[in-house]
Amino acid sequence: MKKRILSICGVAAIGFFALNVLGQSFVSPYKMRLRTFLTGLSNPILIRNAKDGSKRLFIVQQSGLIKVLQPGSTVPATFINLTSKILFAGDERGLLGMTFHPSFSSNGKFYVYYNRSSDGAITISEFRVTGDPNQGDVTTERILLIIPHSAAPNHNGGMIEFGPDGYLYMGTGDGGSGNDPPNNAQNRAMLLGKMLRIDVNVPNGSPSPYLIPPTNPFVGANTTRCDGGSTTAGNTCQEIWAIGMRNPWRWSFDRGGTNQMWVGDVGQDAIEEIDNITGGANYGWRVYEGDRCTNNDPALCTNPNPYTLPVFEYSSANPDPRCAITGGYVYRGTQGSVPFGAYVFGDYCTGEIWTLQNGIRTAIGGTRQFLTSFGEDEDGELYVCYQNGEIDKITRAKAAADFDGDAKTDISVYRPFGGIWFIVNSSNAAIQLREWGFEEGVPVPGDYDDDNITDFGVFQPSTGLWYILRSSDGTVAIQQFGGSSAIPVPGDYDGDSKTDLAVFDGGLWYILRSSDSHMNVFEWGSSTDHPVPGDYDGDGKTDTCVFREGVGWFSRNSSDGKVRYREWGVAGDVGAPGDFDGDGRTDIAVFRPSTGVWFILKSSNNSVSVVEWGSSIAKPEVGDYDGDGKDDITVWNPGQFWYVLRSSDGLVTVLEWGVNTDIPIPALDSR
Repeated sequence: MKKRILSICGVAAIGFFALNVLGQSFVSPYKMRLRTFLTGLSNPILIRNAKDGSKRLFIVQQSGLIKVLQPGSTVPATFINLTSKILFAGDERGLLGMTFHPSFSSNGKFYVYYNRSSDGAITISEFRVTGDPNQGDVTTERILLIIPHSAAPNHNGGMIEFGPDGYLYMGTGDGGSGNDPPNNAQNRAMLLGKMLRIDVNVPNGSPSPYLIPPTNPFVGANTTRCDGGSTTAGNTCQEIWAIGMRNPWRWSFDRGGTNQMWVGDVGQDAIEEIDNITGGANYGWRVYEGDRCTNNDPALCTNPNPYTLPVFEYSSANPDPRCAITGGYVYRGTQGSVPFGAYVFGDYCTGEIWTLQNGIRTAIGGTRQFLTSFGEDEDGELYVCYQNGEIDKITRAKAAADFDGDAKTDISVYRPFGGIWFIVNSSNAAIQLREWGFEEGVPVPGDYDDDNITDFGVFQPSTGLWYILRSSDGTVAIQQFGGSSAIPVPGDYDGDSKTDLAVFDGGLWYILRSSDSHMNVFEWGSSTDHPVPGDYDGDGKTDTCVFREGVGWFSRNSSDGKVRYREWGVAGDVGAPGDFDGDGRTDIAVFRPSTGVWFILKSSNNSVSVVEWGSSIAKPEVGDYDGDGKDDITVWNPGQFWYVLRSSDGLVTVLEWGVNTDIPIPALDSR
């Protein structure tokens, strides 16, 4: 082995061949990917989480069922059945909202917003779970508030949520029809067309089902409680937080920053608007639609405008195909699925999804029609509900060995002799040659700097040093982590969208988390096992998993710590896991060199795929080479050809690339 001393960033590195350290670098543009998360539901109109650390998701179906989905599962169970209480006729009425008490983990209370079966009245009720936290008790209903609704089936509002102050907020529609004929939204004696706020924590024995928070904006003279939904003309309902709403169908509190309330208020014929709600403000309807006078009450369209205008609006006037805003969430997740701090929203008719940040709207995808709602899990990751019964998860488009940042895996090899990487960029077929490494080095590519581009990384077993050349700025990171017997297994184990340093050594996993520099040590597997890390439970974090030849797969879910065993594969098989069905979960798969056959167990539906693709000399090189969000079945015959079977269209890509002594990328196990 050749030796050279090279000082990089003030650190002496032995045996390192590296040129052009500060070569061209850039951050790849953000690319969203919608992954199918659940199917087969009935009118899912909301996804909630209990904020209790369980990582469960609760799916609200408009007909009256609420489902609960355990972490890592693909089959939701019934949490509570309220169909007997609900008026649902295929229109805008039904079970519309749900939320959990801030102390749900101890008191078991949750709240729903629905149209009453007898007359369609808006009903806000409290329920409790049984002794089983996964089972709501329908007999525990305590009705808090009933708001009569007109004969029109539309404009019911439907969102309900606890604010950062611990009070319960509700958004009501104006009562329906068109242009709010009774002028409910501007009438302070009515609870329709408003944002409301109440205190549900009543003392034992209280005759009132809720209290009026003392800091509500309308208290004092000529104000009163409106338990029945209204009061005498000239008075003001104390429950009101803000007025002038048309149909605030979906809204949320920013879980970070100033906890601002973001509301998507559905327009009439011309404007869809986003409002930042503050107590006591008037948002204009029916006098204004967005920033335009409706001429419903032209005398009230004065200058200066006394109403609070939207922070953003867009057209839905004919012939524009957009028709109704679906409000969403400010993204505060860690997986980089959406630019951090951006507000995500969409349109019901077109299915388009946008972000709003610093006043700038950016399209991030989405074309599926009838987008009914967004949802947020405990980690701040976002989901999309559709009227056809499906739910997608918003993820960032990333691929293994993506050196040009186009979300496609590039065909590439590492040549230990000379320490050179040879890459064919999928974006333009250009060739990259990078001298970065040494003869005994093991390639450990990954996105260590979270810029959507794979970084050049090399692990030196003799010293346990990792050398990472960051694509974002051309700087170098050097870290000692592991030893001569360690197998490097980098992955995103903490879910911050950055690759973590990790090794598997004699049945022990050592993981250095990029999020907080904390080291985790897990005993999982034996010295003869083959490490096959991947996101088997679909939570955006890499799970520890081993393949024991002739026995099976042993994985431990990062979402809930549960252990999973699956008998899959025989002696001589090579583990080749990947997300072959595009559901965001790593599928168990083996390649059998003796026959050149792949055996894949798909996580989405537990179906099995058997594909003859390869030979006795072939090495499996799983990756998303066509950028469709599904991994492709791929093999490399050392020193000969790459054969990619594209999942997007079934076509085959064949490329001669590499020599016998090369190490193919992205595979780590080159048996």
